[in-house]
Amino acid sequence: MIELIVVLSVIVLLTSILLPGLQAARDGARRVMCSANQRQIGVAFMLFGSDESGRLPKSWFQEEGRISDMMAMTTGSSEAQNTPAGFDGLGLLWKDRYIDSPACCFCPAHTSEHTFEATRGKFVTGTEPDPAFCNYHYTGHLTHEDPSQRMRRRLTDPNLVLLTDGLRSREDFNHQHGINLLMSDGSTIYRADTGSMFLNSLPESEEFAGDFVEEMAAGEWIMRIWAELEIDG
Repeated sequence: MIELIVVLSVIVLLTSILLPGLQAARDGARRVMCSANQRQIGVAFMLFGSDESGRLPKSWFQEEGRISDMMAMTTGSSEAQNTPAGFDGLGLLWKDRYIDSPACCFCPAHTSEHTFEATRGKFVTGTEPDPAFCNYHYTGHLTHEDPSQRMRRRLTDPNLVLLTDGLRSREDFNHQHGINLLMSDGSTIYRADTGSMFLNSLPESEEFAGDFVEEMAAGEWIMRIWAELEIDG
């Protein structure tokens, strides 16, 4: 009995030592897979840009000031909001087959409702009633200055950040301790979230969903984070 207790104690001790290391290794592997997804999207951006004089895919949501919705690959078809149904932003890369599958727009570390399995049916026509949200936040085809001074962003702009991890809510923040960024040259950067500054600035959940007026103003925290990340270079 004593020997059994000793063995069980050793097993518990070893498990408590090994589990954090295994979790860290698992998180690291997911970050690498996420980075690979973003590089694949980066290639799609470059192919799109080579056909469009270096331009980036348009985002209707950015033009409408709905920054929080720029994670969506489709606009949805809500008549109440006078939304033009179709693909948008990253969705245009799929629509024109610059990416082989929308699956690369979904992070393996994501644990909330916006998964590829739950969303894949919306990519058939792009005109489903609800937008199809992916796990990456497109930073748009326009600069983020005053609306009257905005300019078209191009792939030739140095140090441009094209994608960040999801920032719509804490449920969309893919990696607990940092954020992956896709640059205009196709490379990816992992930016540590020191002191959980980015994560803590996000709303707990998408409480603004369904309230159009509130949703229009819901991207202020995203703009602050993007300013910190210097997404316009």
